[in-house]
Amino acid sequence: MPAIRFDHFMTFTSASNIDDYLAEYVAQGFVIHEQTVRHPPGLRNGFVSFGPDYLEFCWVEDVAQFAAAGAEQRAFRSERRPFGIGLIAQDIQLLHNDWIARGYAVSQVISRAPDDAPPDAPPAWSFQDIPRDLLPGCLCFALTYHGRSHDKPIEVRVGSNTIYALAGVTFVAADAEARATRWRDLLATGTPVSTADLGFAVQIGPHVATWMSPETYHATYGRIWVAAAHACGELALLHLLATNLERARIMLEQAGRVVTSHQTNGQEAFLIEPDIRDGVTLLVQEQPIANWLQERAARTGEQLHLIA
Repeated sequence: MPAIRFDHFMTFTSASNIDDYLAEYVAQGFVIHEQTVRHPPGLRNGFVSFGPDYLEFCWVEDVAQFAAAGAEQRAFRSERRPFGIGLIAQDIQLLHNDWIARGYAVSQVISRAPDDAPPDAPPAWSFQDIPRDLLPGCLCFALTYHGRSHDKPIEVRVGSNTIYALAGVTFVAADAEARATRWRDLLATGTPVSTADLGFAVQIGPHVATWMSPETYHATYGRIWVAAAHACGELALLHLLATNLERARIMLEQAGRVVTSHQTNGQEAFLIEPDIRDGVTLLVQEQPIANWLQERAARTGEQLHLIA
């Protein structure tokens, strides 16, 4: 099957201004995208980079336009927790054809430009919607970026907090094994679902996705899992990598973030408690960046260029 991997993770923010909000993340030591992007209905979204991947903050710029949004989008906004994942494919039409050939009922690929682009602007992206029953627990779609050259090296910038990449994600679901199996079947056919004390894990491209029960989540992270009021709220943690855990902790705490110590597989780590304005919980571990660069390139074939 054509290669597909996690690309970005979406949440709404209730910040009063998206530019000021991104500036707060810069003060915490993160790398942001310089430009925001407008999407319907009335959104202007900003981005925090984790190497080639990113976190997307959905921010309502035009309240009148957003008033026409469906009930689900309004629920996503009111919950303020991660709800969506964009997955990247080098050739979205090839992916579509493969899924159709495998018997999956998916809609046609659509292409479009940013909301504020000139009428004659070429498409910036092509999207493949993914039905909820194929990847339950999260709103998911696949996309291809038309402005990216596959032969051009991807720049990886290390934040001043030393955080540089996303290693994986954790979901919480009542039937964790069924969830892991369902996602594996679509995205990583032939890959085993590995079992451990912490749940059920699947290697999806360069990332490890883990599903655990609410009870296991509580036992592991010391927090009670609160289910979302909608069907797309099972994404619990983003797992990040840093070159210097202590430096990351100090900078984040100095910027006002609440950091909680944690042990992951016997190694020191910490949780960045969620900002109530976006609801994203981050787990940070230390790993030499050279190891990550080698492992990621081996799995994806990407040309990764580290920017000092």
